[in-house]
Amino acid sequence: MWSSSAAPPVPPRPAGFIWQPRVGATWNYVLHHPVRLDDPAIEHFDVWIVDLFDTPTSTIAALHARNRKVIAYFSAGTYENWRPDAALFPLTSLGRPLDDWAGERWLDPTNHTIRHTIMRARLDLAAQKGFDGVDPDNVDGWDNKNGLGLTKDHAVDYVLWIAREAHARGLAVGLKNAGAVVARVLGEMQWAVNEQAVQFGDEDQFVPFIRAGKPVFHVEYPKGEDSESDKHNDHKQVTGRKRDKCFKARALGFSTIIKNVRLDQWVQTS
Repeated sequence: MWSSSAAPPVPPRPAGFIWQPRVGATWNYVLHHPVRLDDPAIEHFDVWIVDLFDTPTSTIAALHARNRKVIAYFSAGTYENWRPDAALFPLTSLGRPLDDWAGERWLDPTNHTIRHTIMRARLDLAAQKGFDGVDPDNVDGWDNKNGLGLTKDHAVDYVLWIAREAHARGLAVGLKNAGAVVARVLGEMQWAVNEQAVQFGDEDQFVPFIRAGKPVFHVEYPKGEDSESDKHNDHKQVTGRKRDKCFKARALGFSTIIKNVRLDQWVQTS
């Protein structure tokens, strides 16, 4: 059985300290493989969002040694059948499969085991590995065909619960997408991570973060977005009108980058 105790202990953070990144902080988003520490571009990004499970503690420590901050990505709202704790998920908590994402199903965020066994252990692991914060994904199940009858109220309650649990461990936390609940959770968030606000035309939903002095880490996937067939596209710079459109949100203060959907280390910032 998987346990968060597999991670080595790290020195405790000062009591009550929660990291707050600045508006305009630069960032990269790497989930496809562990960060390549020999990449000179590391110095160009203040914040790195990387996978909770796949990123070794040594990588987090190496990024910290370069004065970078590191955020742990994990899916808070879906079951992923390849994760080391997959066997712990109750079958009764699983909803519909996600479109285009094999092995994933929506979760019931009210389930006691999901919250108190699985997600608490994931937050423990993030703290033990030395992450500065967490990026809990897929909290917008109400806005998808989830098979569980999820509502915005469920999302708000869950996001605020995650925030309390993260903060209790000295971890900062951000809102992932879910723009319709920004006003109800903003006070407990340290940032937003938004995917494709420009593509979907919902940039205004995330402007309250900027007004509150909290960054919006914004990414666009201009080569087919969520297309399964496009996950192996090459690393060509986006140019012309498409590039200008992707970076439009910078005028609002967003920290905008262009990525391919597989989220390897390639990134375009200009």
